[in-house]
Amino acid sequence: MAVRIQPIMQRVIFSCVKKILVLGALLLAAVWFTALVWVWYGDIRITRRPVGSIEAADSAVVLSTKAYRQGKLNPCLVSRVEAGVALWRAGKVKRLVMSGGINRDFHYGSKTMKMLAERMGVPAEAIVLESESADTYQNIVYSTASVKHDRSVVLVSSGFHLRRASWLAARQWPDKHIQVFAGSYCYSNVGFYLYDLIRETGAILKNGLLNRY
Repeated sequence: MAVRIQPIMQRVIFSCVKKILVLGALLLAAVWFTALVWVWYGDIRITRRPVGSIEAADSAVVLSTKAYRQGKLNPCLVSRVEAGVALWRAGKVKRLVMSGGINRDFHYGSKTMKMLAERMGVPAEAIVLESESADTYQNIVYSTASVKHDRSVVLVSSGFHLRRASWLAARQWPDKHIQVFAGSYCYSNVGFYLYDLIRETGAILKNGLLNRY
């Protein structure tokens, strides 16, 4: 009898473990999907904010992304610069802090953004470069010196990116009033957009686990 019971118990245990793993995977997928939808909704909501909704501030910190995509200027980098320049033209900020080090395409995000901003009419003396950062956390940390005397700062990036950026900034700059302003929708390929949303969802969770907020 004992010989027969043992295989039965093994099958029962295996079945239970399998069900637990499947349920765990489904729960994880549900949590991830919910987070992804939340990031997407935040992107839509933040991107719709007009320039007029932003209060006057000392500086705008423009966060870089990949400078080039498929051999051409990345439309999303251009969009972020356009948003920063729009704030400057409207008199909302006095300076633009271009934050971004060298990318995987071997171009400095900050220097590329400065070039674009100057083409759009912003004088060089109104632009500050931060050219060491390699990710959003470093964007904020390494921009601290450039905004240390500022009381208010506007973070400029893509809409889906700004929640995480603002949480990181609130932790690093607790004495500053922080606002966010997004560039316009910049994707011609939905696949690139979905990839960036998924990547951002993972980055939000990662930085939370690292206790950076």
